[in-house]
Amino acid sequence: MERVVIKIPAEAVPPLLAGTVALIVLLFFGAKLADWKRTSPIHATRFGLVCAVLLTGVAVFFLARCLTNQSDPNNEGTGQLSFTDPPVAGFMAALGTMFWRYANQRIVALVIGIAIGALMFAKPFVWPVMRIWEDGHRYARGMMDPEHAVFLGSGIVVLVTAFIAGLRKQ
Repeated sequence: MERVVIKIPAEAVPPLLAGTVALIVLLFFGAKLADWKRTSPIHATRFGLVCAVLLTGVAVFFLARCLTNQSDPNNEGTGQLSFTDPPVAGFMAALGTMFWRYANQRIVALVIGIAIGALMFAKPFVWPVMRIWEDGHRYARGMMDPEHAVFLGSGIVVLVTAFIAGLRKQ
C-alpha cells in the first residue's frame, strides 16, 4: 500500500490560515457579527468591505496562477499546477462573497461569485490540463482527473455561495 503525502506550498499557508480564521469567526461569532451590524452598521460595513476585498484579492491571485496553466502537475518544472491552488481560490472566493454580502453589497457578491465560480468551472473545458507523452504527442486529461475535479468542485461551491449571498434578500 502506497502512502500518499499532500504537501501544502508555503505561499498557500497564510491565506489558508486567514481563511480558516474568517470561517471560524463566521461560524462561532456570526450572531455577534449580526448584532454588531445592527448596533454599528457603518463600522460593520467597513469591516465587511475590507475582508471582502482582501479575500477576493487572494482568490484572484491564486486563480490567476493556475487558471490558464495547462502543464501536467506530474511533470517537472516551474509553473506547474498545485492541487492546493484551486481549493484555496475557491475557499477565498466563497468567503469573499459572504463578506461582500455582509457589507451590504448583494449584487457585487453575486457578480464576483458567479464570475470566479464560472471561470473555475470552465477551466477543464477551456484550458484542460495536458499530458505530454514520450512520443511527443499531447493529450488532454479526462474530466474526472484530480486536476480537473478540484476546479469543478471548487467552482460549484463558489457558484452556490454566490447565488445564496446574491439572491437572498435580508
